Amino acid sequence: MYCHQCGKEVGESKFCPYCGASLEYQSSQSGYYEPIQQNISYGREDDESSFGFALLSFFVPIAGIVLYCIWYKEYPLKAKSCLKGFVSAIILGVIAFCCFFSAIVGVLSEDEYSYDFYYNTYTQAVVETVYYD
Repeated sequence: MYCHQCGKEVGESKFCPYCGASLEYQSSQSGYYEPIQQNISYGREDDESSFGFALLSFFVPIAGIVLYCIWYKEYPLKAKSCLKGFVSAIILGVIAFCCFFSAIVGVLSEDEYSYDFYYNTYTQAVVETVYYD
């Protein structure tokens, strides 16, 4: 049996486990109950998840959000792929920015003088080069 709300196969239950819709029955002429609108086609046949669109959305996030806004009603699976690529690009960009920023701050904060908090004094690092024959 299929859910009349989301179209997924649900077996014999009173409520759909995926969308929570009540699975009402109507009486047929033969005397037994059938689900309402059992054989309905949901979505479009050419709608499927696409790794290509997710990859495009990852490398060009503006294209991903535009495609999502265009397709979210007609092609929900393709739109979801675009959204996944967009979100992963944003997350990876934020992580890369944080790593880059912390590396820059770390490099700029290194100097030959350091402050010793225990003795409240500045110390200078002395580096001596020893040549071996």
